[in-house]
Amino acid sequence: MKSTRFSFGSAATFLGALLIVVSLSFSLASCKTADDDNPLPQGVEELSADSPLIGKWQDSYGSIYEISQTKFSNYGESYESYAGNNLVISKSTDNSGYIYIQYTRAADENWNYTTDKTKAPDVGKWYAISFKELTNSSIKLSGAYGEKTSTETLEEAITEFTIENGYFASYSDCTKLSN
Repeated sequence: MKSTRFSFGSAATFLGALLIVVSLSFSLASCKTADDDNPLPQGVEELSADSPLIGKWQDSYGSIYEISQTKFSNYGESYESYAGNNLVISKSTDNSGYIYIQYTRAADENWNYTTDKTKAPDVGKWYAISFKELTNSSIKLSGAYGEKTSTETLEEAITEFTIENGYFASYSDCTKLSN
């Protein structure tokens, strides 16, 4: 005959393990992610994987503007220009708005582009690119140009780098090369 003590012991062990699993499930489900701690400002969003912005774009001078879900880079056949990550966008309309990046490569005082923050103080700071007339095969792009070259925060970039503040006077007509 089996001992009832053993059965109760097994049941208690099973219930204890079940309680631990349930507790862990609830605690993991309620964990905050990095995005929860640092939400995007209203009207700003991450770029969706199916966005027509994503791809390689070329202007009439041969400059390439490469846009991924998280990065932006400007370069040519024989040079590198500015680049950034943490890409987010703010749409003005379905085919226009702003792209915000945190510089990973920026100009030094002699307009040489580098990733070295000690030479290019904009590295790690925020910048904006305006886009308009976006279609599946063409876009007009303009990098912010004016009094400031970067801001410390995304919120400052949103406020500072605007068409109304005069930062986007000239646009490059670009054609899509590839997704």
